[in-house]
Amino acid sequence: MKKLLLLLTACVLIAACGRTSARKTAAAAATPTEDRVEVLYFHSKQRCATCLAIEKNTREALEARFADELKKGTLVFRSIDITEPENQALAETYEVTWSSLFVTE
Repeated sequence: MKKLLLLLTACVLIAACGRTSARKTAAAAATPTEDRVEVLYFHSKQRCATCLAIEKNTREALEARFADELKKGTLVFRSIDITEPENQALAETYEVTWSSLFVTE
């Protein structure tokens, strides 16, 4: 009985180690093939003062510190409205439900 239990445990562990999560797979599919960093700011239509400040300060910081990278396209800032239908897949990929800031490579 102990051998059977040990064998079952080993099979479950081997099967679990070979799987990748759906989230990682979706994120890998959304990753651009170009060598660049993306700063993604997700928000909804209704935005409070803090949400607006996050976007403004992020833009200002990127423009002040990484102007050359922004011009070259090796750094990209995107503001994404998660309530727009065309942005739903991307929001689901990153599991975004509210205002969020992501830095991806």
